[in-house]
Amino acid sequence: MKRRDFLKTTAAVAGASVATRLGFSQNITQPGAKPNVIFILVDELRWPSVFPVGVNSAEEYFKRFMPNLYKHVWKRGVKFSNYHTAACACTPARGTIITGLYSHQSWLITTILNNPNLPVLNPAFPTFGKLLQAAGYKTPYFGKWHVSVPSGPADTAPYGFDWNSPPDPTGSNLQGTYGDFNNTPQYHNDAYTTNQAVNYLQNVKTNDAPFFLTIGYVNPHDREFFPAGTEFLTYTDLFADYNKNKPTSAQLAQFTDYTTTPPIVDWNTNKLKSPPPFGYSFLPDNWQNPNHYAAFNKPTTHTFIQQFQAAIWGGITPDPFQFGFRVTPYGNGNLTFGTGVAPFYYWQRGLDSYTQITKIVDEEIGDVLDQLHKLPQSVIDNTVIIFASDHGEYSGSHGLVQGKIGTVYEEATHIPLIVMDPSGRFTDDTNTIRTGLCSSVDLLNMFVTLGHKGDTTWLTRYPYDQIYNNRHDMYSMLKSRWAPGRSYLLFATDEIAPDFYNFNGAPTNILALRTDDTKVGVYADWKPHSVDIDPTTVQLEFYDYSTKAGQLELFSHPNAPRAQEGYEALINNYLPNELAAPLPGNPLDPNSLRAQQIKAEIAHVAFRDFIKNQPDSTWQKGNGLRLLLGYGGPF
Repeated sequence: MKRRDFLKTTAAVAGASVATRLGFSQNITQPGAKPNVIFILVDELRWPSVFPVGVNSAEEYFKRFMPNLYKHVWKRGVKFSNYHTAACACTPARGTIITGLYSHQSWLITTILNNPNLPVLNPAFPTFGKLLQAAGYKTPYFGKWHVSVPSGPADTAPYGFDWNSPPDPTGSNLQGTYGDFNNTPQYHNDAYTTNQAVNYLQNVKTNDAPFFLTIGYVNPHDREFFPAGTEFLTYTDLFADYNKNKPTSAQLAQFTDYTTTPPIVDWNTNKLKSPPPFGYSFLPDNWQNPNHYAAFNKPTTHTFIQQFQAAIWGGITPDPFQFGFRVTPYGNGNLTFGTGVAPFYYWQRGLDSYTQITKIVDEEIGDVLDQLHKLPQSVIDNTVIIFASDHGEYSGSHGLVQGKIGTVYEEATHIPLIVMDPSGRFTDDTNTIRTGLCSSVDLLNMFVTLGHKGDTTWLTRYPYDQIYNNRHDMYSMLKSRWAPGRSYLLFATDEIAPDFYNFNGAPTNILALRTDDTKVGVYADWKPHSVDIDPTTVQLEFYDYSTKAGQLELFSHPNAPRAQEGYEALINNYLPNELAAPLPGNPLDPNSLRAQQIKAEIAHVAFRDFIKNQPDSTWQKGNGLRLLLGYGGPF
């Protein structure tokens, strides 16, 4: 297929999708009161694809390991089995949900910390909170926020939310499970968030204004810290033993010592250090030896990100004959940092850890939904429950011990979404799983249309008619199993990794175009002081989903004709016209959305330059990474 034919085909499919969408979305306002909504947003939960013995599907996984979610939401809900985040990591992913904008539209593309140099979400942008408040909703929000640095409700009011969980539980080591209430500031855990949500529900009255309650849980994010954080004393002792009796010049520093990095957790009561066995095989089906990435035609970014993450959160050997722990030099050995490397059986242990922590957050979900069912029946019947994750987690796939950045793999992007309406007004065909592609940038439209009881008139008003005109109509998918999904997905991940650590010069600005049949990943660097792709740095990744190896994303085919066609379509069409589309308004009017978008872009470029200009001394201690960019902290 020639490039012009590829572009014609994608444009035609997109146009057909819009036409079909309009056919399904009939702008019918449902009778009765506006629904209450409980939106449960967990962190780092991928769509189940790796199963232990006795489990063979996502449904069986949820039934066994998330029984509360299964009972309250899955059984009677609409399940989306092809829902994806449009960005990683936590902050960019959450930004797409809250605003309905791609990360290259909001320029919220790096993880938020309490750092005055780091730009936060611009409150001038639309959010589902603002739009629902305009529709008469109360919008309480408890738990993880992570798109700005709030100290209380006054700081989130400009975004349209009544958030009251200071300090923001952004997700430091073991915070979801344990937290730390003895430190200043405190590190609130998921149980604390549950208590806040339960207290709110206990005070709900039948004649109250409708509410859209968002509950942001940290877990299963604690899994990202496996094994160096979950088994923190083991790793601290490992480095101490390695460096004992060595001259300073021969010692290797641990990136992060989790025994001294808050939250402080008692080693003796830390159940995450010993996850129980659940019956997993030693390796996921798509495990790959990181030493052989080049043979699989992987971008060089995969080698860098695998070693970078392992150094921060702990590595696992690819050698089945390594039975003990080791310390190895980081990267090419030019730095004084080391990586703690666990024995081979830790690949299996990592899957057990992920499931253990997933079960823990399900207990919190159960406590909240049990409280809902203590309310008057009229409130229960009028409360829609929505469950989603912000992004996924590698958990061993492709030889990546943990994390969600630096690639376009399904494990990072493919996440669960379930919508349950006990009244049946807004959902139908709940026994049929929706398999069409959907994106996190589509959620805002669904949320707000629910708040208008199915009326989509709000989408015809300025500026929403221009901002959200190419978002997919997921509301129609709630109502009918015949409503189609998207014809394509767009994705970006642009977390900053300082050049100091980038031992192989890997590009770190990553885009993807995914269809039902293929995926094209574009790995590049931006030109200095800009967000323009440097074409001399581009590396491609391509998977054909018509083959088993393609579905597992094992062998990349960057030189395939469709890889180049997809790259050109992404760069010449989707990037300027959708992924980074300008917002409406006169850029010379400082109050316009376009002017605010430009302001956000300038702030992001300035932050990148700030990081780029840091002296090596900033990075020669692991704390620089944690304090400026979040690695080893709330990332």
